[in-house]
Amino acid sequence: MKKLLALTLALSALLISCGGEEAAQVPVTVNAAETVNAIVADYGLTEGFVFTSSSAEPGEYLDADMILGYYGDAVDVPDFTKISEYCVYIDESDPDVYTDVGIFRMADPAYAETFLQYLKVRVSDKIAEADQYPTRDVPTLEAAVFEITGDYVYYVVSAEVDAITADIEAAFGK
Repeated sequence: MKKLLALTLALSALLISCGGEEAAQVPVTVNAAETVNAIVADYGLTEGFVFTSSSAEPGEYLDADMILGYYGDAVDVPDFTKISEYCVYIDESDPDVYTDVGIFRMADPAYAETFLQYLKVRVSDKIAEADQYPTRDVPTLEAAVFEITGDYVYYVVSAEVDAITADIEAAFGK
Protein backbone atom coordinates (compact mmCIF):
# COMPACT_ATOMS: atom_id res chain seq x y z
CA MET A 1 0.00 0.00 0.00
CA LYS A 2 2.84 2.41 0.87
CA LYS A 3 4.50 1.67 -2.48
CA LEU A 4 1.25 2.45 -4.32
CA LEU A 5 0.84 5.72 -2.40
CA ALA A 6 4.47 6.68 -3.08
CA LEU A 7 4.07 5.85 -6.77
CA THR A 8 0.84 7.88 -6.97
CA LEU A 9 2.49 10.88 -5.29
CA ALA A 10 5.52 10.64 -7.58
CA LEU A 11 3.33 10.50 -10.69
CA SER A 12 1.24 13.42 -9.45
CA ALA A 13 4.36 15.48 -8.83
CA LEU A 14 5.65 14.60 -12.28
CA LEU A 15 2.38 15.60 -13.93
CA ILE A 16 2.22 18.86 -12.01
CA SER A 17 5.81 19.76 -12.83
CA CYS A 18 5.32 18.90 -16.51
CA GLY A 19 2.11 20.92 -16.63
CA GLY A 20 3.78 23.88 -14.98
CA GLU A 21 6.73 23.70 -17.36
CA GLU A 22 4.43 23.54 -20.38
CA ALA A 23 2.37 26.47 -19.12
CA ALA A 24 5.52 28.54 -18.62
CA GLN A 25 6.57 27.92 -22.22
CA VAL A 26 3.31 29.00 -23.82
CA PRO A 27 4.29 31.90 -26.09
CA VAL A 28 2.74 35.23 -25.27
CA THR A 29 1.56 37.41 -28.13
CA VAL A 30 1.81 41.13 -27.58
CA ASN A 31 0.57 43.74 -30.02
CA ALA A 32 3.63 46.00 -30.23
CA ALA A 33 1.72 48.99 -31.64
CA GLU A 34 -1.05 48.85 -29.04
CA THR A 35 1.45 48.53 -26.19
CA VAL A 36 3.76 51.34 -27.32
CA ASN A 37 0.85 53.63 -28.22
CA ALA A 38 -0.67 53.06 -24.76
CA ILE A 39 2.66 54.02 -23.17
CA VAL A 40 2.88 57.13 -25.36
CA ALA A 41 -0.62 58.16 -24.22
CA ASP A 42 -0.17 57.22 -20.55
CA TYR A 43 3.11 59.11 -20.17
CA GLY A 44 2.19 62.11 -22.33
CA LEU A 45 4.96 61.45 -24.84
CA THR A 46 4.04 63.97 -27.51
CA GLU A 47 7.27 65.38 -28.90
CA GLY A 48 8.62 62.26 -30.62
CA PHE A 49 7.54 59.94 -33.39
CA VAL A 50 5.95 56.50 -33.41
CA PHE A 51 7.14 54.15 -36.13
CA THR A 52 5.31 50.87 -36.68
CA SER A 53 5.45 47.95 -39.05
CA SER A 54 1.66 48.02 -39.23
CA SER A 55 1.71 51.23 -41.26
CA ALA A 56 2.29 51.57 -45.00
CA GLU A 57 2.44 55.39 -44.84
CA PRO A 58 5.90 56.90 -45.46
CA GLY A 59 7.22 58.41 -42.24
CA GLU A 60 5.13 56.09 -40.08
CA TYR A 61 7.35 53.04 -40.52
CA LEU A 62 11.13 52.63 -40.44
CA ASP A 63 12.45 52.71 -43.99
CA ALA A 64 16.01 51.62 -44.88
CA ASP A 65 17.47 55.10 -44.27
CA MET A 66 15.79 55.39 -40.85
CA ILE A 67 16.95 51.90 -39.82
CA LEU A 68 20.47 52.88 -40.80
CA GLY A 69 20.24 56.21 -38.97
CA TYR A 70 18.71 54.88 -35.75
CA TYR A 71 20.15 51.39 -35.40
CA GLY A 72 23.04 50.96 -37.82
CA ASP A 73 26.15 52.62 -39.14
CA ALA A 74 27.92 52.90 -42.50
CA VAL A 75 29.06 49.27 -42.47
CA ASP A 76 26.52 47.42 -40.35
CA VAL A 77 22.73 47.60 -40.11
CA PRO A 78 20.19 45.26 -38.50
CA ASP A 79 18.28 42.89 -40.76
CA PHE A 80 14.64 43.95 -40.43
CA THR A 81 13.53 41.00 -42.57
CA LYS A 82 14.07 38.97 -39.39
CA ILE A 83 11.56 41.15 -37.54
CA SER A 84 7.88 40.41 -38.12
CA GLU A 85 6.38 43.28 -36.13
CA TYR A 86 7.65 46.37 -34.37
CA CYS A 87 6.60 49.64 -32.85
CA VAL A 88 9.02 52.20 -31.54
CA TYR A 89 8.71 55.68 -30.06
CA ILE A 90 11.75 57.91 -30.57
CA ASP A 91 11.94 61.43 -29.20
CA GLU A 92 14.89 63.49 -30.35
CA SER A 93 13.20 66.86 -29.88
CA ASP A 94 15.67 67.79 -27.12
CA PRO A 95 19.22 66.63 -27.94
CA ASP A 96 20.08 66.44 -24.23
CA VAL A 97 17.18 64.20 -23.16
CA TYR A 98 16.43 60.78 -24.61
CA THR A 99 13.25 58.78 -24.74
CA ASP A 100 13.08 55.59 -26.79
CA VAL A 101 10.58 52.78 -26.27
CA GLY A 102 10.59 49.89 -28.70
CA ILE A 103 9.05 46.45 -28.98
CA PHE A 104 10.18 44.14 -31.78
CA ARG A 105 8.78 40.69 -32.54
CA MET A 106 11.34 38.46 -34.16
CA ALA A 107 10.35 36.52 -37.28
CA ASP A 108 13.58 34.63 -36.58
CA PRO A 109 13.89 34.21 -32.78
CA ALA A 110 17.54 33.18 -33.23
CA TYR A 111 18.20 36.79 -34.30
CA ALA A 112 16.98 38.27 -30.97
CA GLU A 113 20.39 38.45 -29.29
CA THR A 114 21.99 40.00 -32.37
CA PHE A 115 19.24 42.60 -32.63
CA LEU A 116 19.51 43.36 -28.91
CA GLN A 117 23.16 44.26 -29.50
CA TYR A 118 22.15 46.87 -32.11
CA LEU A 119 19.85 48.48 -29.54
CA LYS A 120 22.62 48.51 -26.94
CA VAL A 121 25.06 50.07 -29.42
CA ARG A 122 22.52 52.84 -30.15
CA VAL A 123 22.46 53.76 -26.47
CA SER A 124 26.20 53.31 -25.88
CA ASP A 125 26.91 55.60 -28.85
CA LYS A 126 24.71 58.26 -27.23
CA ILE A 127 26.64 57.86 -23.97
CA ALA A 128 29.95 58.20 -25.84
CA GLU A 129 28.70 61.37 -27.56
CA ALA A 130 27.89 62.84 -24.16
CA ASP A 131 31.60 63.36 -23.49
CA GLN A 132 31.42 66.23 -25.97
CA TYR A 133 28.10 67.56 -24.66
CA PRO A 134 28.10 67.83 -20.85
CA THR A 135 24.40 68.76 -20.70
CA ARG A 136 23.31 65.34 -21.99
CA ASP A 137 21.18 63.20 -19.68
CA VAL A 138 23.67 60.34 -19.27
CA PRO A 139 22.01 58.77 -16.20
CA THR A 140 18.86 58.10 -18.23
CA LEU A 141 20.94 56.44 -20.95
CA GLU A 142 22.88 54.37 -18.41
CA ALA A 143 19.62 53.16 -16.82
CA ALA A 144 18.23 51.86 -20.14
CA VAL A 145 16.53 48.46 -20.07
CA PHE A 146 17.08 45.84 -22.79
CA GLU A 147 15.20 42.54 -22.67
CA ILE A 148 14.41 39.44 -24.68
CA THR A 149 11.06 37.83 -23.82
CA GLY A 150 10.06 34.87 -25.95
CA ASP A 151 10.07 36.01 -29.58
CA TYR A 152 10.28 39.68 -28.57
CA VAL A 153 13.04 42.18 -27.94
CA TYR A 154 12.21 45.42 -26.19
CA TYR A 155 14.10 48.39 -24.86
CA VAL A 156 13.29 51.46 -22.79
CA VAL A 157 15.31 54.66 -22.50
CA SER A 158 13.39 57.14 -20.40
CA ALA A 159 13.38 59.11 -17.17
CA GLU A 160 10.36 56.87 -16.40
CA VAL A 161 12.27 53.66 -17.21
CA ASP A 162 11.01 51.64 -14.23
CA ALA A 163 7.34 52.48 -14.73
CA ILE A 164 7.42 51.99 -18.51
CA THR A 165 9.30 48.71 -18.16
CA ALA A 166 6.69 47.53 -15.65
CA ASP A 167 3.95 48.37 -18.18
CA ILE A 168 5.69 46.38 -20.90
CA GLU A 169 6.26 43.45 -18.55
CA ALA A 170 2.58 43.54 -17.63
CA ALA A 171 1.73 43.25 -21.33
CA PHE A 172 3.88 40.12 -21.39
CA GLY A 173 2.15 38.77 -18.30
CA LYS A 174 5.19 39.12 -16.06
